[in-house]
Amino acid sequence: AGRALMFSKSYRPMGPHKHLATVEFVHTEFGNQLTDRLITIFNKLRKKRNKITYEIYSVSEDEARNAIKFAEEFLDKVKEILKIK
Repeated sequence: AGRALMFSKSYRPMGPHKHLATVEFVHTEFGNQLTDRLITIFNKLRKKRNKITYEIYSVSEDEARNAIKFAEEFLDKVKEILKIK
């Protein structure tokens, strides 16, 4: 969803830190303090994703459920920005 938001604004993350560039872009687009919580969680999940992908790391069932709940909230915010129902 973050990358889709970037693409919708004609941006594309480049270089070795594409995920971090996406987080920074989303922070700029979301903009206000209300969404700082979303950006903080988004960045924490990005770091966990890297651990899961590139290291030996697992998450609990509760962490997975919370990630899904967050993803739904994050997606709703992106849809709001893109004006998608």
